[in-house]
Amino acid sequence: MTENEYLFVYGTLLSDYGDNESHAWVDKHAVYLGKAKMDGKMYMVDYYPGIVPCGKGEKYCVKGELYKLKEPEELFGFLDRYEEYNPIDPVHSEYVRKQAKVELISDGKIYDAWVYYFNQPVDDLEFMPKGDFLNEYHK
Repeated sequence: MTENEYLFVYGTLLSDYGDNESHAWVDKHAVYLGKAKMDGKMYMVDYYPGIVPCGKGEKYCVKGELYKLKEPEELFGFLDRYEEYNPIDPVHSEYVRKQAKVELISDGKIYDAWVYYFNQPVDDLEFMPKGDFLNEYHK
């Protein structure tokens, strides 16, 4: 882990996602930096979204929040279970945790942040072209 690590969240971990006990983990172990966005395609998996990288020539944006991590090991211990990510067996994980370029909307600064990408086929899932979970589907 590096000295300064960041996390981008875009679904049920967002601060505005209703009664959210899972966000409490993020809030406890990280500092909110602001609204952010990154390249990616969002799909509705169930009651929650998943994102995948854009294909060659595609340009889609995912909206979310950026956090600076205070206690990465403790937070990732929880989030890896929450996202059904097994670092020892990523092929069979529902999500995988990877680094991505994330833009903080307030100042346009780019961060290398950890993101949980959906790691299963998306062919039968509903595509969310606006990449905005709270405003597109969660009312």
